[in-house]
Amino acid sequence: MKRTPPAPSRDAVRRTGATSWVLFGSAVSGIGAYLFQIVGTRNLGELAYAPISVLWTMQYLILSIVLISVEANLTRAVTLADGARGTLRRHTTAVTSWILITAALVGGVSYVYRGPLFGGLSEMAAVAALLVVSYGLFVTLRGWLAGVGRFRSYGIVTGGESVSRLLATIVIVAVAATPTAIAWVMPLGPMIVFAWWIRERRKPVVEPATVDQPPLPPPEASTNRFLASTTLANASSQILLAAGPLLLIPLGAGAAEVSVFFVTVTAARAPLAFALGGVLSRVLPPLTRMARSGEWARLRRIALGLGGGTLLLATLGAAAAWWAGPAIIALFFGASFRPEGWFVAVAAATVLLACGALLLNQLLIGMRAESRLIVPWLVSLGVGVTLVVTLTGTPTFRVANAFMAGELVALFALLAAVLATARSRARVFATTDTDP
Repeated sequence: MKRTPPAPSRDAVRRTGATSWVLFGSAVSGIGAYLFQIVGTRNLGELAYAPISVLWTMQYLILSIVLISVEANLTRAVTLADGARGTLRRHTTAVTSWILITAALVGGVSYVYRGPLFGGLSEMAAVAALLVVSYGLFVTLRGWLAGVGRFRSYGIVTGGESVSRLLATIVIVAVAATPTAIAWVMPLGPMIVFAWWIRERRKPVVEPATVDQPPLPPPEASTNRFLASTTLANASSQILLAAGPLLLIPLGAGAAEVSVFFVTVTAARAPLAFALGGVLSRVLPPLTRMARSGEWARLRRIALGLGGGTLLLATLGAAAAWWAGPAIIALFFGASFRPEGWFVAVAAATVLLACGALLLNQLLIGMRAESRLIVPWLVSLGVGVTLVVTLTGTPTFRVANAFMAGELVALFALLAAVLATARSRARVFATTDTDP
C-alpha cells in the first residue's frame, strides 16, 4: 500500500513563503534598477548621464557598506525583543546620529568635489546627503519588518522602492529630461515606501516566545561599536568586490581593459543584489533565535555546510562562467566588451565566495559576536592588496586573482571565527546550566 507523504507543516509553509517574498522583492528591485538606468541613459545620453552614474555608485556604496549595518542591528535587536515596540524606538534613536553624520560627510565631500564628481552641479551634493537620509529610513523600516517576521511586507517594500523610483523617473523625463531632475527623483523611492510604516506599525507584532530561554551573555558591543565593526567588515568586502577598476589604472591598464573589467565584474555581481536585497536579513532572525536558545551544535553544522557549499558552488559557477560568460557579456554589451573565459570564471568565483562570507557574517552577528568580523576581513583585504603588488602578469590578471584570493581567505577566516565563537558560547551556556 502506497504511503501518502505527510503534508508540510504550517511553519515550513510560512518560512518558504517568507523567503519567496524576499527573493521576489529582490528580483523586482534589480529589474527596476536596470530599467531606471535604461530610461536615464536613453533620455540624457552618455555625457549628461555621468552625474547620475556617480550618484548611483555613491548610493550603492552607502547602502552596502554603512546602511546595511543599520538594518542588521535593528533586525537583531527587534528579534531578540520578540517585536517589542520600545526596542525599535531605543535603537532608532541610537542609529539616527550615525545616519545623520554619514549624510553630513557625504554631502560635504560631494560639495567640495562637485567639479570632478558632478561637473560643477552644486545641488547634487544636497541630493547625495538626502540619499543617505532616505535610505536610512528605508533600512530602518526593513530592519523592523525583518525583526518581526513580516517578510511579505519586506519583499513588497524592497521591490516597491525600485518601482516607485522608476515610475517617478518616467514621469519626470516626460516633463524635464535633465540630470538635476532625475537626481531629485532618486531619494523618492525610499520615501514613498516609508509610508508603509504608518500601516505596518499598527498591526500586532509577532507573539513573544512561550518557552524559557537560557540567559544570553552580555553583548560584546554598544550600538556604535556594532555599527563600526560591521561597517569596517562591509567596507573590506566591497573593496575586494568593487575597487578593481580603480587599481587597474596605476597598474598600467588602458581604457579598453578598464571597461571590460568593469562590465564583467558588474555583471558577475548579480547574486549580491539578492543578498543585499533581503536574503541577509531573512536569515538573521532564525540564526539569532538559535543562538538565544543555545543551539550551538546546529549553528556549527550550518557554518560548516555554508563553507563547503560555498566552495562547491564557487567551483561550479566558475566552470559555467568560463564556458558561457564571454558570449553572454558580448551579447548584452557588444563584441568589444567580450572578456576572456578565465576572467569571467574568476569574477564569478569571487562573487560567490563573497556571498558565502556575507552569510557567515550573519552567523557571527546572530551570536552577538560582531566584533569578531574585523580581523578576518582586514586579513583578507591585506592578502588581496599584497597579491596585487606581488603577482606578475597583466593588470586584469593581478587584480582579479588577488581579490579572489582575498575572498577565499575571508571565507576560511570567518568560518574559523564562527566555529570558535560557537565553542566558547557553548562552554559559557554549559557553565550557566550547571551552576546551582
